[in-house]
Amino acid sequence: MTKDTRRDFVKNSVGLTLLSQTARGANDRISLAVIGTGTMGSANLDAASDQKGVAIAALCDVFQPNLERAMAQAVRKGHQPKQVKDFREILADRSIDAVCISTPDHWHPYIAIEACKAGKDVYVEKPTGVAVNEGFLMVNAARKYKRIVQAGTWQRSGAHFQKARDIIQSGELGNIATCRTWIYNNSPSAGIGAPANSAPPPGLDWDLWLGPAGTRTFNPNRFGVYPKAYSYFRFFWDYAGGQLTDSGVHMIDIVHMAFKEAMPQSIAAMGGKYWFTDDTETPDTMQVNFGYPGALVTWEHRSHNTENAKARLMGATFYGSNATLYVDRNELRVTPEKSSSVKPFEMKRQSDPHPLHWANFVDCVRTRNRPNSDIETCARSSAACILGNLSLQLKMRLDWDEAKQTTVQEQARPYLQREYRAPWKLEV
Repeated sequence: MTKDTRRDFVKNSVGLTLLSQTARGANDRISLAVIGTGTMGSANLDAASDQKGVAIAALCDVFQPNLERAMAQAVRKGHQPKQVKDFREILADRSIDAVCISTPDHWHPYIAIEACKAGKDVYVEKPTGVAVNEGFLMVNAARKYKRIVQAGTWQRSGAHFQKARDIIQSGELGNIATCRTWIYNNSPSAGIGAPANSAPPPGLDWDLWLGPAGTRTFNPNRFGVYPKAYSYFRFFWDYAGGQLTDSGVHMIDIVHMAFKEAMPQSIAAMGGKYWFTDDTETPDTMQVNFGYPGALVTWEHRSHNTENAKARLMGATFYGSNATLYVDRNELRVTPEKSSSVKPFEMKRQSDPHPLHWANFVDCVRTRNRPNSDIETCARSSAACILGNLSLQLKMRLDWDEAKQTTVQEQARPYLQREYRAPWKLEV
């Protein structure tokens, strides 16, 4: 199928797909395809496979070993999906109702928007992309084509995170003027090394993996698929935004959830590569100040120290005039100030939020309700983090114009979008 005929086929199929999904009953099976079957794709495949009434219809990956491993995983779960290398074949398949996009970050916007245009509901990993405008275009597509789009910020489906939100919004903590978010680790200074460019490994379509990103000779670290390693593509600007858009977006997302989805009004960052001697591009050490309405929020990551693990490795602390609220992936804790009438409170994680997040997505596909992590919430959390990276790269404070969804600083505006390599083009 040529590109033109494929586009026509997808366009002509949208009406029938929309009709069939609108009419789907609560007991009907949902046909799901997983696009991107690496580390996170495998975790999503596992969670989706266990959802009642969900059939894994297809698996898609440009790397054949990933595809074969995911196929074995799906078969063990009782599914018999077809295997596909090119995601466009998935989008053209009218029998598929929904897609899970677990590709590297630079592919999230294009595939999600094209899936919406093809009449499919979407579960897409965070962040929304590499540039600020990409997330807002994804929101436009979800609304225009009336699609359910759940982002992979799964902490929002955790009961103790929801309880933290409720406590903060109740006003019980008093005036929250400051909040701190972070992730720490202690890794060898050699990092991931600096391997030479080489030929792609067998079974990898490197050009399709690059997609809208610029043309590059294959490098093992840019591809980043190693046994027992979390993919390293996230540490190169062409494909991702380092720790801030990887782990940081999770914690900033909780700030947004607590602050009723407010965007920061100002962003100022400092950092750099102070520890690693490898070929990664994103900072290994970074601090960002986010000026939200009424509160200063900070993000910090470091790569050389964990205080001997005495400090929580990833979390958020909200400092109120009456009490302090701490939350991470395992617990919620409220500590009153002296003379405060607030009672101490603790809550442990009750169950893994990731499967619950998938259950929420499946329910929303059936009911057409907005999901816990509707794409608009993730677009805003992602934009805040991407702006943090941009502040560092441009060496300037940025101020956000909420009404116009752009920066007050005109010189920063060209960097709020990115140029797509031909023939890829982001269009809603």
